[in-house]
Amino acid sequence: MWLEIFYGATALLFLTVGPVYTLWRSAQLSNTSLPIEAAHLSTFVAVQLPALCLLGRRASPELLWKSAEGLLAALVMWLLATSVMSDFGVYAVGNAVKVSLCATTGLYLATSFTRNQQMITVALATQTGVLISWFAIARNWPESIYELREWSGIYVNPNLLGPVAAVACISFLFAVIPHFGKIPRQWRLTSGIAVVTVALLNLIVLFQTRAFTSIFSTIVVVIIGASAIGINKMKSRDTGILWWKYLVVTLSAGLVASMVVLYRFSSIVNGTLLPKSVLQERVFAWDFSWTGFLERPWFGWGQGVAWSNFLFRRLDLYWTVENIGHSHSAYFDVLLSGGILAGLLLCAYLVVGVHRISSLDHPQPSDALRLCFIFFCLSAALFEPFIVTNYFLWPILVMALARDKQVSQR
Repeated sequence: MWLEIFYGATALLFLTVGPVYTLWRSAQLSNTSLPIEAAHLSTFVAVQLPALCLLGRRASPELLWKSAEGLLAALVMWLLATSVMSDFGVYAVGNAVKVSLCATTGLYLATSFTRNQQMITVALATQTGVLISWFAIARNWPESIYELREWSGIYVNPNLLGPVAAVACISFLFAVIPHFGKIPRQWRLTSGIAVVTVALLNLIVLFQTRAFTSIFSTIVVVIIGASAIGINKMKSRDTGILWWKYLVVTLSAGLVASMVVLYRFSSIVNGTLLPKSVLQERVFAWDFSWTGFLERPWFGWGQGVAWSNFLFRRLDLYWTVENIGHSHSAYFDVLLSGGILAGLLLCAYLVVGVHRISSLDHPQPSDALRLCFIFFCLSAALFEPFIVTNYFLWPILVMALARDKQVSQR
């Protein structure tokens, strides 16, 4: 089992993107003609193939075709279909393959490990990324510090290191705390100091990245965790279940309200509720993404290739996004990739998955952690294309929304 946990952690570590780019960076610099995208794709495929094979052996067909997982499968197949029909079919299909494999990796983690084992796996992967980045910054590796003295480590961009540091802190605390009571009394103080030290290291790295998206999403997780712990302490089981449902509904409504305010009233939010420097570029990207979606509302532009398409780049107000390379929003990215149907399938998948969690008869502390991860991913996706990509937050979201291991194997 520990060997498989090690494999799962390694796969997730590669999906944080930084290690793969670092692996091929020297080759890219020494040979500019090297087809680096093909090298990246083959590496992502190679590390996830064992997960795909193991999922095929363990998962019941009912898991993949019923409820939320059926909607997830439909979303993945639709993105593959629209990518085949896109202008840049080869690149779009490659991106769609990465999306599909990440989804199967998330289901593999859900069907192979208990919730606590999942936290250990995620913590091992992300802590490794944070520690290597810390070492890279301390040794002043090239590109380990961004233009404005923001930390990026082995991830080139601080916005890629930020989520890794945030998830490292969250998963580490949730992996350790359930076992803290089992530690002999004479070792608890020392263990507590060690735990606080590791958590503070992650938070320092997160703060030094200045990644607003990850810092904001971490605050959301703190609020969710505090609320869920309070509900779990309630003496009355019926009252606790009722408040659990209220919590999930409130969080979902808050996410929808945030989307409406951010995307529909961005001119009010920009510089009023949030610093103008944080949102200015994103507002331009959101507006232009909406224009691109209206241009091809039914089938989209193909998975992850709209911003590389010169036809997309020549739409109205193209000059506002000359230096921008993506939508700065996972939700717009889905609409651009697969059109209206892709947006509806993603929405249905999230609604059904979250509703399944809200309907639990006996919510456990591990379910509170699932909520934390789900809404971390969804809130981060408001500002960056972190879901329905080959980034590690996509399999983590799929894993958190999936059924427990015991239920999955029935």
